[in-house]
Amino acid sequence: MQNRHVFGSVKTRVMGCLMALCMVAMTAVPAVALAAPQNGWDEVGGERYWYDDGVMARDKQVYDPESNAWYWFDADGTMARDKDVFVPVSNDDRSRGKWVRYDADGHMVKGEDFRYGGWYYFDPVTGEMLKGFTYVPSNGGKWVFYDYTTGQMAHGERYIDGSHGDEPGWMYFDDTTGAVQYGWKDLPGKRVYYDTTTGRMVYGWRTIDGTSYYFDPATGALQQQTQPEQPSEPAVETVYVTPSGKKFHRASCPSTSGHSVRAMSRDAAIAAGYEPCKNCRP
Repeated sequence: MQNRHVFGSVKTRVMGCLMALCMVAMTAVPAVALAAPQNGWDEVGGERYWYDDGVMARDKQVYDPESNAWYWFDADGTMARDKDVFVPVSNDDRSRGKWVRYDADGHMVKGEDFRYGGWYYFDPVTGEMLKGFTYVPSNGGKWVFYDYTTGQMAHGERYIDGSHGDEPGWMYFDDTTGAVQYGWKDLPGKRVYYDTTTGRMVYGWRTIDGTSYYFDPATGALQQQTQPEQPSEPAVETVYVTPSGKKFHRASCPSTSGHSVRAMSRDAAIAAGYEPCKNCRP
């Protein structure tokens, strides 16, 4: 009986000490440290979290007016860093939205960004990753192409298939800047020409700076060159028509040889329904 009494007393004293230690620990931690903020930032163990009306932001995009930046918080509430994220239009429609990128500080990236071995471009206002043909201000301004799947800038020779509404054809993008190339280009084993408006490789006959060139209809390789075209003679005021013809001609036109001709003004010939001869181009 005496042993039981001693054991009970020790137990009581131990329990009392434990309760006292708990009370000390609770009073030693400020109450504000135990409660999450009602609104704004909270940092725990090096991770940053955001609260709205006392609720932690999860799987949500947040704008912080103090830093003037957008942030993304994953499903566990942690802030996205150095990460690409698909931001849905709304919680009710998560199939539509935009791809955006957040940097090492968690800020939404805008403008050009180099990562994963290539260049990307994000809308300066919305931060959306742009794809397809885009005009960017760098290097004095240039047209570039961002892959429709990866969003990475294209370099070198590239076939545009037209599946997204673009004009199909082979193009060349500068090996360093990614800018669309126009005009002559020497490729391995062939010389080609890219249209000065569309940037697409040309085929067949093409007149360039007054000279006719022929490009292979399959490969686009330059095949032959003709002499520069001679400029046309200036239009004449007096033209000539034949009794049964529907064209008007110059006096020297071979088409009138052996026919009686009638002279008339160019304007009168046009008014009478005659058309200019394609050979002499009056």
